[in-house]
Amino acid sequence: MTASRRLGWNSLLLGSLLAVSPVRADELAGPRYQIQGFAAQGLIGSTNNRFFGDSRNGVSTEFTEAGLHGTWQALDAVRLSGQILYRRAGESDRDGLRVDYAQADWQFYQTDVSQLGLKFGKVKLPYGLYNETRDVPFTRSGILLPQSVYVDNSRDLLLAAPGAFLHGASVQAYGAFDFLLGWVRPNFDSPSVDYSFLGNTRPGKLEGKGALGARLRWDLPTDTTLMLTYANARAEYAPGSSDTLAAGKVQFRNILFTAQQRLDTVTLTAEYGEPRFDTAGFGPFLPNSHRVIQAGYLQGEWRFLPAWELMLRHDIFYRDKHDKDGHLFAAATGLPAHSMFARDTTLGLRWDTTPNLMLRAEFHHVDGTGWLPGPDNPVFLSREQRWNMWLLQAAYRF
Repeated sequence: MTASRRLGWNSLLLGSLLAVSPVRADELAGPRYQIQGFAAQGLIGSTNNRFFGDSRNGVSTEFTEAGLHGTWQALDAVRLSGQILYRRAGESDRDGLRVDYAQADWQFYQTDVSQLGLKFGKVKLPYGLYNETRDVPFTRSGILLPQSVYVDNSRDLLLAAPGAFLHGASVQAYGAFDFLLGWVRPNFDSPSVDYSFLGNTRPGKLEGKGALGARLRWDLPTDTTLMLTYANARAEYAPGSSDTLAAGKVQFRNILFTAQQRLDTVTLTAEYGEPRFDTAGFGPFLPNSHRVIQAGYLQGEWRFLPAWELMLRHDIFYRDKHDKDGHLFAAATGLPAHSMFARDTTLGLRWDTTPNLMLRAEFHHVDGTGWLPGPDNPVFLSREQRWNMWLLQAAYRF
């Protein structure tokens, strides 16, 4: 399905969710209706490699985000919600306007301390601490999320997909629990995902066949959050004309561990996973492989003044847990070893100038190109191992 056809279908679905009945302007401020939005513009500069546009030794303005979010409590037990998103991120994301998600949430069981529900449609995927809100700049821990876990190259795959999730929550004396369990059909059909899973853009199509997702979260009375996320996704490749690849299969599995501790003005967060990545049946140009990735980060946020926050993060990503420095990969392929890893140290500053306006600055020192956006850096051998990146962003919400 083409991008325009997907957008047309998704727009129709979102329109039906938000406009089933006429809504007067005064009703939009009522408890059953809510419309919110945001817009953000970023500036990016980098050395040696490009990120979200032509940022190398210059400034890229090709990082733009804007969204309009709506919810409608159609019935006491049914809530409809959706978001239209505009996003431009260099060559990695040129789709522009799209429906981010559009879902219905049916709360079919509820007591004073527990509830069960079912959400379905194009649903947000429960992956880690930030994935469900990653499109809103105000909810992110930085201008960029940790790329080891929330790889922007695989954003289309991780963000939202058609499917359904059973979810529940319970509040007890020893904390609050919630879970999600469901099935979706993820979107593998994008140039960035091709780079991540197949090493380059291909003439054929990588089509998602299904994914199982689950998450268990425990919020303790000590301001501690513990979480486990499980994902198991499959895709099949349909070769294009003059394709060097055969009809192969891809499987991605991961258990992600999350821990967060909030201490007055300081928040400490860590997430870690070892995704399993298997390819089979693609032929001699992409041999069968089984790879264990290692990905994680440690992050601290300090709200040192009511309107100011400092963030420090160290982020690691290894494409092969058993070949962290990439030497075995380089010996076998003749390609740069640094494409197999990335170690990123980030320093960020946030200033909430007003309740609606946020300004951010961020600096990254990166060793490796393991998560460098392929579409922005198409000449593989021109990528350099050590590089720096700075980002500025202004974001407004209403």
